Amino acid sequence: MSPEPLHIALPREPSNAVLVPGGLDAWLERRLAAARTQGERLASQRAAQALERAEAKLDAAREEAAAALARSSVQLAVEIARTLVRNEIDNGRMNLERIVRDSLAASGVGRGACSVHLHPLDAAQLANVKFRSGTAIEPDEAVARGDVHVVTPNGLLVREIPEALRAIHERLLGELS
Repeated sequence: MSPEPLHIALPREPSNAVLVPGGLDAWLERRLAAARTQGERLASQRAAQALERAEAKLDAAREEAAAALARSSVQLAVEIARTLVRNEIDNGRMNLERIVRDSLAASGVGRGACSVHLHPLDAAQLANVKFRSGTAIEPDEAVARGDVHVVTPNGLLVREIPEALRAIHERLLGELS
């Protein structure tokens, strides 16, 4: 037994009514297919936007990681240099005479009198080296091995390895910026 057709009385004739081929089921199927297509398009757009956001975050993370790696590399290089320099100093393989002469030249006193303060082991190493007249080599326990302190009439010139390595470290970090 089939259901009786439903009859609806309308007060006036519909103005936008359209006859749909295939009936209600066909119309609903087409509407559902259109909604599905639109939903898929929206989902694809949202997925593409999410992918773009993820790509931007990944790029930012990669840049941050590269910068951190560069900073770590500079830190490692300076620490290696510190270890090598300390090893060269401890084994007496540095050109202490050249360091003292360069420090005297940098002092700006020309041939003026000055005293060069060195660690006692370093001062002993230069005991037989002739420097310009008026230059005295002074053993000084307060000066670390490899460091040079030049006392002049104009003031004190300090050449210290830790400070030189710190300056190199900062310059290298500055070049990364």
